[in-house]
Amino acid sequence: MKSYTGKGWTSVKDQFYVIILLFLYKLLWGYFLYRIVKSAVVPLLMRFPDPAPSELSKLLYFYEGEMALLQSNDVHTYAWILILMLMIRMVLTPLIQAGILYNLHQEAKGERGLFLFKGMRQLWKPVTLFYIIETLFTFMPAYWLVPKMLPFLFAAIREPSALLHLAPYILGWLIYAYLLRMCLLYMQFGKTGGTSMISALWICLRHIGKVTLISIIIGGTGMVMLLLLSGLSFLWAGLMGLIIHQASYFISSLFQLWSITTQYQLWLTHEQQR
Repeated sequence: MKSYTGKGWTSVKDQFYVIILLFLYKLLWGYFLYRIVKSAVVPLLMRFPDPAPSELSKLLYFYEGEMALLQSNDVHTYAWILILMLMIRMVLTPLIQAGILYNLHQEAKGERGLFLFKGMRQLWKPVTLFYIIETLFTFMPAYWLVPKMLPFLFAAIREPSALLHLAPYILGWLIYAYLLRMCLLYMQFGKTGGTSMISALWICLRHIGKVTLISIIIGGTGMVMLLLLSGLSFLWAGLMGLIIHQASYFISSLFQLWSITTQYQLWLTHEQQR
């Protein structure tokens, strides 16, 4: 395991410019999302009754919000903005993924250089197809799970403890989405590397313990660092807190790339042994 993570870290250092691009990408996305929330949600929250609301004031607040959703054109405007942002994200995400995979394949051949944009041009079609398949299959269980989860969500309005009943559904969905993502990621390694997708999938399934352990180690470390940064940003308000908060995008990009490069090294090692 140490060998895979070490080689993955070497690949991260060789693709440091990719981390910068991912950082800027997430920073801009977070900024635009923040602006939408600030302009749309904050005014609604400020209308919440203060001091502590009674049952009648809460009912009036929710009734007013329902009427605003039904009659206001602002809701449609924000909905279209969010849809547009989501479409842009769905276009850019597989492009960046294609560039990263191409970079890794070139590195495995002993090449060095800035291959990100060349990889976008050459691999965007298969990677985009994989991204669409992953998105569809990830949200497919919603057709069966959401009707079962809605009663608990409605009950949670009056009794928050009802949310505990959602835990098994959410946990199962997350495990399913993770396994799907890993299987498709390894199939992308095989497809974009000019080898068999089936053999790549078999490597993933055969070594699923190592695959999961890599995710836990790198993802867990990244999560701990993000939580520490979040805590520091609350402690140091003002400019320092803002700088620390923005650094979380960089840390997230770093560990995201490290996870991909380490999984790639696992696949490459076993692919070369075949």
